[in-house]
Amino acid sequence: MFKVRTLIIVGVNILLMLLSWLCYKYPQGDEYLVLFMIALVFMVAPYFVTPIVTGALFVANIGFLGFYLYLGVLNPVDAIVLASLFATCAGTNFLIKWLFDIMVSFHKSKVRSEELRYNSIVNDLDVIDRRGRKIENELNRMSRLYEITKQLAPSLKFEDLHNALFTFLEENFRMKITHLLVFSKGRFSKGISKHIEDVDYYEDTDRVLDYQGVVELCKDKDNEPFFISREEEGAIFDLMNIREDTFMAFPLFSGDNVAAILAIEGASKSSYGRFRILVPQIALEFRKVELYEQVQELSIIDGLTEVYLRRYLMDRLKEEVDRAQRLELSFSVGMVDVDHFKQCNDKHGHLVGDAVLKKIAEKLKNSVREVDMIARYGGEEFCVVLPETTKTLAMSVAERLRKSVESKEIKAFDENVKVTVSVGVATYPEDGEDVDALIERADTALYKAKRAGRNRVCQV
Repeated sequence: MFKVRTLIIVGVNILLMLLSWLCYKYPQGDEYLVLFMIALVFMVAPYFVTPIVTGALFVANIGFLGFYLYLGVLNPVDAIVLASLFATCAGTNFLIKWLFDIMVSFHKSKVRSEELRYNSIVNDLDVIDRRGRKIENELNRMSRLYEITKQLAPSLKFEDLHNALFTFLEENFRMKITHLLVFSKGRFSKGISKHIEDVDYYEDTDRVLDYQGVVELCKDKDNEPFFISREEEGAIFDLMNIREDTFMAFPLFSGDNVAAILAIEGASKSSYGRFRILVPQIALEFRKVELYEQVQELSIIDGLTEVYLRRYLMDRLKEEVDRAQRLELSFSVGMVDVDHFKQCNDKHGHLVGDAVLKKIAEKLKNSVREVDMIARYGGEEFCVVLPETTKTLAMSVAERLRKSVESKEIKAFDENVKVTVSVGVATYPEDGEDVDALIERADTALYKAKRAGRNRVCQV
């Protein structure tokens, strides 16, 4: 194939030389036009033949021009102009071809990267599928427990699971109080308690179970199930506010980590063995709820910055407007935009740009209250929702956000990047009484900050 293309290019060049010679021998005034047509050969040659072949053609044509110069057909200036034209056409198109090849190579590398990522996801799905089949086999072996625990199945939240579990235990066992201690990422997160007779037990904070004490006690017992009585361990009962005379705890595992602890007060020692039989099924139900909450969280959390997504932000803003209208409260919205972020991407690359966005999101989260909300509005723009916050206070919070970003360079991979943000603030109800109006006013304030020189906070 290469030889055919080489023969065609060389053949066309020779034909144009012959045509030029014929025009010279039989004067029609066209020999110059034919010589300029040879430049077309050098425009297409880089795409079909090697630089060596192109160089050989160039030398041959320089010889041909020298021959014309000798015959007096061309003057030296014309010869130099034509030689320069041939060289420019060849060089320019070799450069274009080289750049095109780089772009193609880059595209192929990205396609390959996506292909590897796709294969990795497929492999992960295969692993998940195998794990799912393993769990299904375990469930089949435990089918005899299904009927007595099926009332737990509809529960998709920890509170609902605990309520269903409490009802199930109350109907099938003699006990007084149940506690569910929930862990998040390996650390104790919250405790939920329920008493058969005392509905206000959980609200009596001075006498409620010492959840952290239970966590430490389970660690001391290597996270194995245990049963203790007041008669044997009275000091522990008094220290951890255990009201009844017996106490048992069953750590529930997710993989190798404790995901929850089920603790029961007031049950007999004879029921301890029956509880241990049920624990694996309860653990499965707990795992289902845990996975459901993880899926719910993933559906509203931005994977890069780990703040809320825009669609969840809009739902929360509607709820905040309804709440503010109902209770006659005010709240504020801040639109935060990273200044000159495109220049950061162009200079350092998108990986560094992504790392910068993630660091900025962390700084924003660390600069607001727990009740406040940070969401990624789009690209390099974030939205901050400040419940029960006046315009004056919101401006102060926005200034603190701006300073927290500006105060220190962000280390992203091997780069130290100095970035700033501009913030626009709008407040309900003076700047708008619905979500769209508030967002529009906050955007207007943000554009005002941009026009004023960036790295500042503005209100409309």
